[in-house]
Amino acid sequence: MAGFDIVAYLEEKKALVDSALTEFFPETNPLFPMMRYSIEGGKRIRPILALTTYQAAGGSDIDAVMPTACALELIHTYSLIHDDLPCMDNDDLRRGKASSHKRFGEAPAILAGDGLFAYAFELFTYGDGLIAEKIAVVKAVSEAVGPKGVVYGQLLDIATEKSMTPHALRMIHRYKTAEFIAVSVRAGAILAQARPAVLATLQRTGLYMGMLFQYTDDILDVIGEKSMLGKTPGKDSDAGKLTAPALYGLDGARFRAQRYAARAIERFRSLGDTYAILASLTSFILDRTF
Repeated sequence: MAGFDIVAYLEEKKALVDSALTEFFPETNPLFPMMRYSIEGGKRIRPILALTTYQAAGGSDIDAVMPTACALELIHTYSLIHDDLPCMDNDDLRRGKASSHKRFGEAPAILAGDGLFAYAFELFTYGDGLIAEKIAVVKAVSEAVGPKGVVYGQLLDIATEKSMTPHALRMIHRYKTAEFIAVSVRAGAILAQARPAVLATLQRTGLYMGMLFQYTDDILDVIGEKSMLGKTPGKDSDAGKLTAPALYGLDGARFRAQRYAARAIERFRSLGDTYAILASLTSFILDRTF
């Protein structure tokens, strides 16, 4: 999209999501302050993907998709809280501040993560109407973030013994990150009642975008700056994890990231002009520094 300012677009949509998240966390529950603490500061990529595909697929009522967009952010944040725990990746920094377990202790952090995960499904069913579509979203998200998705990917990622092979890397990337990105892409279109063929294309294209996202994450762990990332760089290499740079080197990882980006951009563009923003967002992810 010539002349389109993707940074301004992301800032605009992030502000909408942040405002909605504030409304979903009233000062009436002792867990909410801990949950809010970990939510603050995120990029909001997953909810923005849902908002974008909802509008691209013809959806016009932003209030109909916003609870789902926020729910995706809650699940993402829960996964970060658990990912940072000493028994997992053991990171003291997240989103530019102390990780939840460093701020509140391990047990409260685990409970905050559990609360975010459960509360997300309340938001998926928030409001009247679109019952069949909401059920479809819940089913798709459950598959993408549970034992067939993010949880499985995390198990693969923390395994002490793993094959240092391209197949093993693809498995980690797909289940830890790409499936969740793909369902975030598809969720908005489901609520906009997009055709099955469009949903199938968005699922495949979302997987390419998700693989790209994890490749850039792996690369930034090597070359990124702590002040920009908001988390500790170099931890993956220090832990001897299987990452794209570890397997292919930086140049090889960058080449494969570019290839995933090209595949995603081509397919988003094939869906028509309304999906062009997603092609721009793909380019932004490829070139991101945080």
